[in-house]
Amino acid sequence: MAGSGFQLDSNQLTPTAYRISINTNTNFATTGTAGGGVNPYDWDSSNYTNATAMSAAQALLLAQGNVRWNNIVQQLSTVSDCRILDVVITGGGSPAGTDATSANTAVAFTVVFDRASVIVGNWNAWLKSQGATANGTFTNADGSTGTAYNSLNASGTVAINTTALAVQDMIATALVAGGASAGYTRNFRVYSPSSLGDSQVKVTVLQPCTPAQAYTGVGTATLIDTIGLVGVPL
Repeated sequence: MAGSGFQLDSNQLTPTAYRISINTNTNFATTGTAGGGVNPYDWDSSNYTNATAMSAAQALLLAQGNVRWNNIVQQLSTVSDCRILDVVITGGGSPAGTDATSANTAVAFTVVFDRASVIVGNWNAWLKSQGATANGTFTNADGSTGTAYNSLNASGTVAINTTALAVQDMIATALVAGGASAGYTRNFRVYSPSSLGDSQVKVTVLQPCTPAQAYTGVGTATLIDTIGLVGVPL
């Protein structure tokens, strides 16, 4: 009797979900280009009840938080295909997340990677390219090992040897992109009180806190669900 022809392949999708909670309150700047924290919702989100009450300064801070959120999503997607689910805001009005003029105090979300097995290796390859110090090894899903490198955020002493640590470090890296003085600029829709609408503005952001504070503020990436391969892949 002929077989089905099905064979396991290491490139099969093996969705893995991590829950993240970023503390945007402790150590985060509240003013200037370092302010704005992290915010998934731009000014015209239905979450807000008072977006049109924002001043120009408040609107710019909100946009800076939006730019950092987009940078986090982009950073996560550079190492593996991913989806962002179940975003929950703490603070920022009552109910939480409804006041566009008030900064939130935490942002939680779930990131689902389609191929989580490549994350720790890909991120360590990037750390190596940035001159990070080698520190021990990590183990791949197939049992092979690779060289682990220290986080550039966690005071240079934490070896990124698990997927959870890599996810935490990636988010911290995205948060502090631009550094404390140079910054980086993105075109973004910013609310204008004078026109009661938005316009495309070059928004510049600096890091909202130090790299070590960002790493601590992101906290542990908690594994909440995974699908693994059973058997021997090709």
